[in-house]
Amino acid sequence: MSRFLQYIHNLRGLAILFVVGVHAGGYSTDWVSHPEVRHILQTFFDPSEGNGTVLFLFIGGFLFQHLTHSQFVYKKFLEQKFLNIILPYIIISIPLILIRLNTPFDSLSLPKDFDKYPVVYQFFYHLIIGTHMPPFWFISAIVLFYLSSPLLHALDNRTFYKYFFPFVLLSCLFTYRPAHNANPILSYFHFIPIYITGMWASFNKERILALGWKLLGPLLLVYTTLTILDLAGINSALPREMTFEEVLYEGRIVFNIYMFKAVVLSFSLLMIFHQLRNREMPLLEVLGHYSFGVFFVHYILISVSRKAFEVMGITIDFSVTTYLIFFVVVLMLSIVTVYLVKRLTGRYSRYLIGS
Repeated sequence: MSRFLQYIHNLRGLAILFVVGVHAGGYSTDWVSHPEVRHILQTFFDPSEGNGTVLFLFIGGFLFQHLTHSQFVYKKFLEQKFLNIILPYIIISIPLILIRLNTPFDSLSLPKDFDKYPVVYQFFYHLIIGTHMPPFWFISAIVLFYLSSPLLHALDNRTFYKYFFPFVLLSCLFTYRPAHNANPILSYFHFIPIYITGMWASFNKERILALGWKLLGPLLLVYTTLTILDLAGINSALPREMTFEEVLYEGRIVFNIYMFKAVVLSFSLLMIFHQLRNREMPLLEVLGHYSFGVFFVHYILISVSRKAFEVMGITIDFSVTTYLIFFVVVLMLSIVTVYLVKRLTGRYSRYLIGS
């Protein structure tokens, strides 16, 4: 059995495309003239849970099971993740955090009166929680996935998947992201069921993928129906901004329709990309190779661009056209940046940008 799965590789390329797409869309204040377009984009990218985030974790669990089911060496696994993900995160974060500490910076993800804490405390808080750059909360959370990988590997068996996995998946349908993505532990407990769902899908991939349209048809019907209901505003009674803290401290039990929708999309795309596994997808193949590099640099480029617009006195007011131009420019610049770093540093690029 081949350890490299082209359809999963291409799917990872699509996941980072989702991530860049949602971040390029900015805030509601960037869509003053076209709020309805933003609503459509939000339905597609779903920033509530993040289709890209869920897809990334689904793929991560899928590959973890696929690559470690027969052989798992914890020390080697951690060394690889440290060199290819944690080390680049630290290297990229240090100058960014120093900039944050020496320029005015405020964020909802920071504690009250954060600037009054000692500088060393501020530095390591940013580094550990990932508050210095909005997407970096993901790294703080994924580290916990890596640390708990022996437990995940122990759960990779038929008994667990048959009797306990359904309850694990059900649990994430009643939890939400922590407020402002500022609590890696809550992010871990919210998203670990998605990672395990990817593991389950990998464990059962022959049976799942063999179903073809028998499974894909109903999945697409469910996803399309939920999307239409969302666009029509029928889902408006279900909260987009609910947090894990509300579940814990207020006892609010509300079905997370957005997580359910993202899970349905993950399985739908898995089936679709497997059906198209022999098709060449050059852009997604490149993004698959560059995925973590693009993850690390894309928001820096977005931030620099927005600062440049501010200096030039340009007010962002996206339309379909201007958003697509900005999205494509950020995506292409991210790919070029990763390519140049790889060309200049060779095999060491993985330690610098994760690609």
